Amino acid sequence: MVIPPPHGGRLIRRDLKGPARDRRLSELLELPLVHPIIDQVYDLQQIAYGSYSPLEGPLGSSELESVLERRRLPSGTIWPMPILLTLASRGDLEAVWGLKAGDMVAVADMDGRPYATVELTELYDLDVGHVAERTYGTRDPQHPNVSDLMSAGSRALAGKVDLVQPLNLPAAAHERTPEQTREEFHRQGWKAVVAYQCRNPPHTAHEYLQRVSLEREDVDGLFIQPVVGKLKPGDYRPEVILEAYDRLVHNYYPPNRVLLGSLSISMRYAGPIAALFFAIVRKNFGCSHYIVGRDQAGVGKYYDPYACHRIFDEFPVDGVTPLRYHETFYCRACQGMASSKICPHPASEHQSTSQTLIRQKLRNGEKLPHEILRPEVAEVLARGDVLSQL
Repeated sequence: MVIPPPHGGRLIRRDLKGPARDRRLSELLELPLVHPIIDQVYDLQQIAYGSYSPLEGPLGSSELESVLERRRLPSGTIWPMPILLTLASRGDLEAVWGLKAGDMVAVADMDGRPYATVELTELYDLDVGHVAERTYGTRDPQHPNVSDLMSAGSRALAGKVDLVQPLNLPAAAHERTPEQTREEFHRQGWKAVVAYQCRNPPHTAHEYLQRVSLEREDVDGLFIQPVVGKLKPGDYRPEVILEAYDRLVHNYYPPNRVLLGSLSISMRYAGPIAALFFAIVRKNFGCSHYIVGRDQAGVGKYYDPYACHRIFDEFPVDGVTPLRYHETFYCRACQGMASSKICPHPASEHQSTSQTLIRQKLRNGEKLPHEILRPEVAEVLARGDVLSQL
């Protein structure tokens, strides 16, 4: 295996630097300003850094229809996730009234500060229900992403984005661009890197999948990249997730085989569609293998837990090998981590490693058992104030 080329063949960079940045910065306050939801704020920065290559901006109407119906861009390149810029407020709709292709708008960050621009190619009306159905498999407003989508507005803008000034991120110290990770993989001499997608601190089931993957002869390194974007009540704060992983990596992994980074985007709970999307994003970061656990990117009972495995047969991503694993757990009878493929013992012998259980014990002030958490990780989570109260 070798480090795969960026998705679509070219790593997109649309973060302005030098005189070009200075000129655009001076123009920002003169442009119409729009205020997208935080999901889209994060997405525009990731487009500019190349994480979503080959996208250069939010999707136009024909691109969106192709993604929804074929899971591909009009070029034929696999792309399953709509990346949109929509307007919800009356003020934003008035700000773009009368604009046409070739005009430019400024985009506000979560604090209302203009941070990026989009040169418009299209303004169009969005069928929000259709987007929800084709992306998340439901129009149920109880689904967290569907709720966000429905609140984001039904008028969409398309065009090329330019990042003028980076976002202020809580995980900035761990954030890396695809260009930076590719340079680091090259420096380490890694020709094959396995990516691990997560959104919580590590428990023993996570570690088990990482270790099994690192044991493979065709893998040189492991890139752990938690999603640490928008929070909802009960989520772990980004600094907690990253400190917990720092402890795990420092104490239990060889330093020349693991790289830790963060990915500041909003989590997509789209089951198989999200699993495919996350694999493509990690391909852009330079990863040749991608770990897919049970019910990856699932929420509630919306998705078949192993649909996230099968989608890679329907949409194979060039240059990326999916590593598909069944549910893992601590077995008291086996006295170690196991899965249904290797453990013969009944469920009564299995210690769940679910985050629901861990959060419940944290709220109740209970001790976190070593079977599901390394003591260094348990120490981080036991401090209090680790969960968001938003």
